[in-house]
Amino acid sequence: MATRTIPIRNLLKRSLDCAGRSCGKSLPMRTFSAVSKGGNDDYVSPFQEIYDTIEEGKTFLGTKEFNYPEVKTLDCGVPEHALRFKTTTYGRLLEEPFVTPMEHRITLQVPISHIPLSDIEEMAFKEIVGTRLNEKTGMLQLSSAQFGSRIENKRHVVSMLERIVENTKSLAAKVEAEIGGNESVNA
Repeated sequence: MATRTIPIRNLLKRSLDCAGRSCGKSLPMRTFSAVSKGGNDDYVSPFQEIYDTIEEGKTFLGTKEFNYPEVKTLDCGVPEHALRFKTTTYGRLLEEPFVTPMEHRITLQVPISHIPLSDIEEMAFKEIVGTRLNEKTGMLQLSSAQFGSRIENKRHVVSMLERIVENTKSLAAKVEAEIGGNESVNA
């Protein structure tokens, strides 16, 4: 049985003419097999430009290759996507002061593998952070509840991380210089 193609405009017109009453005509269902690639169909898809860019292999920016976005890092070299922040909320309280004391506390979690440190710097880093570093998971956890605002505590905990890494690097540089100085004296 041959499939007959009818322009969609005519199908819509017929369906509107027969809306709400039986017009006695059975309309053929249009399937994908009935659509001809280069036929006399005058329908143009509103997504035709998108289909053309897909066939040409272009991105929506007009380029043919995907460029990865630049990774944002903190001043200490830790990538921002590696930072995880946690907070606690208790919902709306009906009694004053409407918040609990530790509701503004922010906890920062960052894997130590994302912190750019040498071997000596890593040893100094572990000494500085102490128990805040979970050796099993390799996760550093810093908390701040100094301010009455979560935003300020988030800034503070990021500042703490930057200062710790900065001081670790300066301490490791002093240790390396001291070790280098002792070797030249002994030689």
